[in-house]
Amino acid sequence: MQNNIVRLSHTITSNIPSYGNRDYVKIEKKSSIMDGDTANTSSWYFSNNHIGTHIDTPYHFDELGKMSCNFSAGEFYYNKVVLVDIPCINGSLIDPQEIVKRKLIFPIDIELLLIRTGYEKFRQNDKYWNDNPGLSPQLAEYLRNNYPKLRCIGFDFISLTSWNYRKEGRESHQKFLSPDNGGREILVIEDMALSNIQNPINKVIVAPLFVEDGNGGAVTVFAELNLDN
Repeated sequence: MQNNIVRLSHTITSNIPSYGNRDYVKIEKKSSIMDGDTANTSSWYFSNNHIGTHIDTPYHFDELGKMSCNFSAGEFYYNKVVLVDIPCINGSLIDPQEIVKRKLIFPIDIELLLIRTGYEKFRQNDKYWNDNPGLSPQLAEYLRNNYPKLRCIGFDFISLTSWNYRKEGRESHQKFLSPDNGGREILVIEDMALSNIQNPINKVIVAPLFVEDGNGGAVTVFAELNLDN
């Protein structure tokens, strides 16, 4: 067993939080060995595919955008990963000024940026969905212009859209996923499990479900840690 391989995605449960507190996952046992059946099986019902740790692809906010199945497997493999701490205690927007203020400079060849705000500790509270941080539209252009190989961003709060800034959130999704100028999309992974990561991350593999009409959906995320640091 390799103790440097960890999971950055939450387990899917029946009490999973959802954006706006309006969606849910229903898990029911269909057959049980304890009840005399041959095997244990269950049904999983998602009222919305954007729930739990999940990825947004361009088709989520663009009718002509790329779907999950339009990406090659290698595009979900990230060799240059940075995890940065930007603590948040309320539903504010993280913008380029926040990056500059904190003097955060990433490697020019960064492929995946993970933002840890500490909001994961609120995951079972209403605050997680009704006062969550978000990312500003301007941040998408700042990152795209300064880090030309950045392909994905992930974070430990429920949505790129702050519940307090929903108009800006819609614009921000469009700027990250399907920019007007035809620039490169930056995929978005929401509701990640980042609280226990103490070492630098060498590599990340994101495993999405490839479903028709793939505007995104649940992902399992694995990371290889550098235990020498």
